[in-house]
Amino acid sequence: MNLHVANCPSCGAIYHINLRKLCVTCSSELDHRIQRCNDYLWRYPLTTTKELQDAVGVTEGEIITFIKQGKIPKVYKNLTYPCESCHGPIRDGRLCRSCKGSFQQVSQQLEAQLARLQPAGTYKTATRRGW
Repeated sequence: MNLHVANCPSCGAIYHINLRKLCVTCSSELDHRIQRCNDYLWRYPLTTTKELQDAVGVTEGEIITFIKQGKIPKVYKNLTYPCESCHGPIRDGRLCRSCKGSFQQVSQQLEAQLARLQPAGTYKTATRRGW
């Protein structure tokens, strides 16, 4: 017989394993923080990420997580989080347009260099991952 219990990563309490991987208390607190953010944004839709953090008392990291997970709708134009490369403000994805373009350009250059290095008369074979 398996009990399927674990310690809550937030508070350390023992809980029955669920999809959120949090105990009931921490899960309801998380829901409350999300609801506070959404209620504030409903009243003040032009709020920035920093203003939201200061107004509702939720950390910037949590707000960024809520945005990325879709718990805060992306209709609020002033809510941004940092690009993973240059740390500039973005509203969607992981990279800003500039960094995304730079990575694509470097990727194309590497592909061109690899194509030149392949000896004539040889063939590429596809490899399967996970074998």
